[in-house]
Amino acid sequence: MKVLYSQIKQLVPELKAEPQELGEVLTMIGLMMDGFQEVTYQGRKDYLLGLETRNRVDCLSVWGLAREVSAYYGIEAVLPPTDFIIPCQSDLNLTVSAKGAVKRLKAVLMQGLVNSVSPDWLTEFLHFYDINTVNLLVDLSNYVMIMTGYASHLLDQDRVQGALDWQVNKSPQTIKSLDGTELNLTGGELLIRDDENILALAGIVGSQQASIGPETKNIIAEMALYDHALIQRNARQLAVVTEASLRLSKEMDSSGLERAFAYLIDLILAAAGGEVVAGSDYFPKPRIVPLISFYPEAVSRFAGIEIEPARSMEILKSLRCQVTMEDEVWLVTPPSERLDLNLAEDLVEEVIRMNRYDQIPSDQIPALMVTADITSPLYWLKDKARQFLMARGFDEILSQPLVASESNQVTNYIGWQEIITQNSVNEECPALRLSLASGLWQQYQYYDKKNVSPIRIFEIGKVFGRLSAKYLEAENMAWLLKAPTGVKAFNDLRLELELILKQLGLEQVAYQVMPNPPELANPYSCYLINSAGQALGIIYKIKASAEEAVYLAEVNLEILLSLVRGSQLSAVRELSQKLVVLDANLELADAELTDKLSNLRSDIGTDYLWSLTIIDRYQLEKLSRYTVRVAYQGLTDTQAKELHQKIFA
Repeated sequence: MKVLYSQIKQLVPELKAEPQELGEVLTMIGLMMDGFQEVTYQGRKDYLLGLETRNRVDCLSVWGLAREVSAYYGIEAVLPPTDFIIPCQSDLNLTVSAKGAVKRLKAVLMQGLVNSVSPDWLTEFLHFYDINTVNLLVDLSNYVMIMTGYASHLLDQDRVQGALDWQVNKSPQTIKSLDGTELNLTGGELLIRDDENILALAGIVGSQQASIGPETKNIIAEMALYDHALIQRNARQLAVVTEASLRLSKEMDSSGLERAFAYLIDLILAAAGGEVVAGSDYFPKPRIVPLISFYPEAVSRFAGIEIEPARSMEILKSLRCQVTMEDEVWLVTPPSERLDLNLAEDLVEEVIRMNRYDQIPSDQIPALMVTADITSPLYWLKDKARQFLMARGFDEILSQPLVASESNQVTNYIGWQEIITQNSVNEECPALRLSLASGLWQQYQYYDKKNVSPIRIFEIGKVFGRLSAKYLEAENMAWLLKAPTGVKAFNDLRLELELILKQLGLEQVAYQVMPNPPELANPYSCYLINSAGQALGIIYKIKASAEEAVYLAEVNLEILLSLVRGSQLSAVRELSQKLVVLDANLELADAELTDKLSNLRSDIGTDYLWSLTIIDRYQLEKLSRYTVRVAYQGLTDTQAKELHQKIFA
């Protein structure tokens, strides 16, 4: 948006700031100056300021910018008075067929006008906005749009054939715009029509039908607001960008249209004579301005610097907000044209903005209140488990929580009863799953048919059930892997299980024969997983063909969290000295790894051990070579190397 310094000075007469200072102030309150040019206007030196308004549609006008200047300096803005009122008795012949697309429409019939060439001041003014002068009436319409932000359209009433109607185009057709460009309409465009012709693309550009010429004496002047998304879509599809479409493709204040339209009619009557003989006002749904609960102490909390409530009150009132104080909360009603102010955070931003961003010290750390971490520890547990399993070569699957009842019958191991959903989206799968095994087994069968190898998959998700009249759910994690017959796949899965549990902080795990194994499990190879006297989950071999060995394990993450909470999930510790990181190789059977890692942690001791992780595995003829990485704390380089050599000798 461009604005002449003299125009701001005219609307804010008490303004003392020089042009360059004014531009810097507007930049510091969020309207960045991207142009500053010395010009001549009406024979006098002036300055043209270019401002980046972004989402501030109210500032796409001289009036809006004058209000901003008035608010910052705390001095009054004097906008032009308007006297015109639409006649109560209206016989203007118009209809609105596209009711959802037209938010507000004001129109009048004016007769006896004398159109002419525009005066020099008006021609010169429009030149700054790259708008070509046409004639007095059209130029006044464009002038009002720049001043108020509201676009209008004038029609030669003597060239209108019958009634006017605002409607949505339903068929492909071609129109010629005011500048002679042919536009191919495909359907869906919002139009202004009479009984014979398309008179305008509403909110974008007029056609040559009923255009204003030097001989025009009688006009229909209309100003409207539309569904801004529709105008934006029409302008983009037709590749037509005008000053009107730039404004009407954004949501504007329907109440402010009243004054802008009255200003237009006053200017036309003063410059071209004539009289208003009929009028119409279509306003089906007036906007309700929000009432916002605002806590003044929130300003300092967000800004990180102290801003007194009295200063906040001063700024809000300068922005023409109505403020009512009720104990600790203020009830704030923003001005109707500020459609961007709907939340308490919006008001906080306004106070900080008008206090100027450059008032926030650059050499001080803001005194911001640290927001409490409300993320569930279970989230971090799942995230850590997921990352570790993927690093171990497992692929994650996501299965549907709705399964067939037969799947629950063969996988249920916890003794819950299944829950049947009403109006299920899939009649074949009406039950909520009791175990993640159903999804993993189904995915395994699909991979097996496709000859995918190796198969190492896992899933993290919820299971659901009913115990008597109580409905329950739990967050579980399950793994499945396949190996050829003869390979000890059970030990492989047990190793993976213990590695992930130790990674999550659970050191001691025990197994006992499952007394009532699920139907999917081999009853001779099915074990309950225990820790600290609590049943954590299950591990078993799936009943399968003789050519394959498929094992599955499933644990309850919520029980796991209760066992490990306070160890791996504790707060971050601050390092007082550097860590010494050293690697070592271990050659041993895979089944020995878990016990070996536990012994190593004990040998090093908690005073010196920061972390111990496996970073590589290489398969030898009978054993595996593991590379482990140890991070030592509280030791010098020499001390760490001596301890490392002693431990791994």
